[in-house]
Amino acid sequence: MCDCPKVHLYEVEYKLEGMIVVPTHKNCGASLNSKQADKLQKDLIKSWGFEDEDEDKD
Repeated sequence: MCDCPKVHLYEVEYKLEGMIVVPTHKNCGASLNSKQADKLQKDLIKSWGFEDEDEDKD
């Protein structure tokens, strides 16, 4: 797991681990932890212009 304090959207690449695509940090090469993966997902949704489903429920 990646322990880097800040992971930006442009520092992430995707690798195959078996039959699963895993987001990994380009600088350290480790897979993202769950907190970083959640932040990445929110950043992707925001950058693509989609509405976040979690915010709609509030």
